[in-house]
Amino acid sequence: MVWCQFPQRLLLSLLLILVPSSLEAASALDARTLSLWQRQGMPHLLLDARPHQAYLQGHRKGAISFDVEETYRQEQGVWLAKSITAMTGEIRQRGLTLGQTIVVYDDGMLMDAARLAWVLELYGLTQVHILIDDLDKAELSIGVVTPTASSYVPALNPDVLINARMTLLAGHNPSFGIVDIRGEAHFLGKASETRKFGHIPGAINIPMDKFFYLDEKQQQHLRSWGELMALFQELDPSKRYITYCYKGKASTLGYFLMQQAGLQVTHYDGSWLDWSQRDLPVERPE
Repeated sequence: MVWCQFPQRLLLSLLLILVPSSLEAASALDARTLSLWQRQGMPHLLLDARPHQAYLQGHRKGAISFDVEETYRQEQGVWLAKSITAMTGEIRQRGLTLGQTIVVYDDGMLMDAARLAWVLELYGLTQVHILIDDLDKAELSIGVVTPTASSYVPALNPDVLINARMTLLAGHNPSFGIVDIRGEAHFLGKASETRKFGHIPGAINIPMDKFFYLDEKQQQHLRSWGELMALFQELDPSKRYITYCYKGKASTLGYFLMQQAGLQVTHYDGSWLDWSQRDLPVERPE
């Protein structure tokens, strides 16, 4: 793909117009608050973002299965959010409607939950919360919950999505920052899952492995909330950041965490898989 050459100042002005300054994201919800909502009978809908087979083996009581993989479409090796037409059926099937309080959870690592929450935001559902709690602490049920279908009509929310062209422009604009969530070796160009090695020009690296730690049994866990927020304390809150990874899942976790740290963030869906298929520059330290 050949990129048209426009005056840089015009392109940067266009980026400022296309990327809104007011962004919305899911909020973090702790288990104690969820328990309080349940005791008080506060209306909310609980979504299990894990694979459907895992849901069948045991899930939080009252949860509806919404396998995050059902939100993807694949185009020439690039994983993207399903079209608004396709997602309309998925959303309605789970009974989701505008103004509804939605709680999304997974196994506690937040990878699936963050991606699902981002897709729901993309299609206009803004009252979304991500549960910060290990699943093994919950009382599980094996009863499949079948919701009443809704008639929700999704509306695309441009605040949470950015494309390759806009990401390219952002690398030349001091008002923006690009955050690569891939591992350090991939950022430095020492490894790659595509034919291109390196990173998007202007990006900094906050690798996803910093979000987790290994216990004495070598099992992976999400770090404490304080440790997670500390990862972003050096970032400039006056900037607007773009997150990307390979497939667009880890970067939605980065997107969520950065939002919780008080930063303005949007997400490059398709991420490095998309970037690598285009005639776009790559930065690689010598």
